[in-house]
Amino acid sequence: MRPKRGSVLLLALSIVTLSRAQELREWTDSYVKGLAPTKHFSGTIVAERNGQVLVAKSYGAAVEEWQIPNSLETRFEIASLSKQFTAGAILQLADSGKLNVEDPVSKYYPESPPGWKGMTIHHLLTHTSGLPEDEWENFYKGKCTLYTTDEQVKTFRDRPLTFPPGTSWKYRNTEYYLLAFIIEKLSGESYAAYLAHHIFEPLKMAHSGFATMATIVPQMAEGYTREGSTLRRREYFDRSMETGAGGIYANAEDLLRWNKALDSPGLLSRHALELMFTAHPPGNYGYGWFVETSPRRKIYHEGGDPGFAAFEARYPDQHTVIIVLANEDDSPVRDIADAMAKHLFDD
Repeated sequence: MRPKRGSVLLLALSIVTLSRAQELREWTDSYVKGLAPTKHFSGTIVAERNGQVLVAKSYGAAVEEWQIPNSLETRFEIASLSKQFTAGAILQLADSGKLNVEDPVSKYYPESPPGWKGMTIHHLLTHTSGLPEDEWENFYKGKCTLYTTDEQVKTFRDRPLTFPPGTSWKYRNTEYYLLAFIIEKLSGESYAAYLAHHIFEPLKMAHSGFATMATIVPQMAEGYTREGSTLRRREYFDRSMETGAGGIYANAEDLLRWNKALDSPGLLSRHALELMFTAHPPGNYGYGWFVETSPRRKIYHEGGDPGFAAFEARYPDQHTVIIVLANEDDSPVRDIADAMAKHLFDD
């Protein structure tokens, strides 16, 4: 019996995909090894194209002192990649009619100072609110209990804006602290519980969550900082300081699940996805993501905290996602992802 033409084409496509995946894995190994001795990488690299995982590789140690290797199950703090989940939560609340992104912030935070007049939720999402950045040297001084989102907001509420809302762009964590407060106010749940119930559990992101001071997370990597040739475990600091702007942990597989959910309406409406992935003037920021259009459309975010680094990029026209998670904070995560994209797209 002669095989059907469609079957032959599918087989040929599978062979090409397998060959391409093998070549990309070999390239990835070579690239990571070539970073030494001036740069180092410890973590996980994943690339997916057209729904097929081309690369899923881990390097280095999750816990250096015990020589526990990183694996695809290892969980990493993703730092500012957390902002996309905060944006997703706000958009879910908008989809359900509990808020409008053009609503004034004062509607949900009655203690807003007069200078916040005209500031909207849209301004918070796009880093165009003018809110000042947090003052790290005073943020957690003498603090040994969890921060509430209300306490977070009060650390910057009475400081002057850096520009009138909507007139300029400046990347700030404080805007996403305030968004976390709004999520809690409207949902009646803690920020961590909301994400668990409305994003992580529906998407079967079983290896993701919000790391609080009292949480022991299985399969969690330790974070490290390199001082010269010496690798040191990062000093502890309370993740509740970053609620809304950081503090989420995940593994690469869970982030692929999240990205898959953003490919089409479902978790979020079509309108919400358009808002999330559109660059809103005067910056090049969507809702929780940076957006570039040249040389190709790229939707991405980078994250860094003491001991950890992360980079995630979506190339919608090429149906490609690249994720790099690291537990050394000087790991060149963006360089790795950009080099992989350049190689994958044959630039």
